[in-house]
Amino acid sequence: MRTGPSPYHLVGGVVGSLPRVNRRNALVISVLLALGAGTLTGAILVTSGGDDDVELDSNPAVRELLPPRDDTVISQANVGAILSAGWSGEILHIGGTQIPLDQQRIEPALNSVIFRPGDGRALRRLPPGEVCATVRYWAVRTPDRTSTIDWCFRVDG
Repeated sequence: MRTGPSPYHLVGGVVGSLPRVNRRNALVISVLLALGAGTLTGAILVTSGGDDDVELDSNPAVRELLPPRDDTVISQANVGAILSAGWSGEILHIGGTQIPLDQQRIEPALNSVIFRPGDGRALRRLPPGEVCATVRYWAVRTPDRTSTIDWCFRVDG
């Protein structure tokens, strides 16, 4: 009479034989699972990566920069920011030129602050090449606590 473990096991109410997993099969299964997890992770990174602006995505106050970071625009393009509800701001400078408040289009209802170059303005047109801008922003409830965001874009010349 046999006294060791039975080669038969109860499966789903039926006595049956389960295949034994040897080391080679376990290694193959582990490698396939690791490859599947790696492929899934890579696919997620590729689809969520790309042109995303991490600084902007992690900033609860700034929804959009105009023009977007590293974009190429014409010399008469709008420059500014669209802010989240409850935030306000102002453009400090564009391409090293300070932008007066009376030349900025600040729209509290749209949470936006925008400058458009033109005659009689601080900038008649945006200078060609790489141009950097800075916007200062604050929560409407705490206007004494400000932050800034800087970004650069290219202007066709």
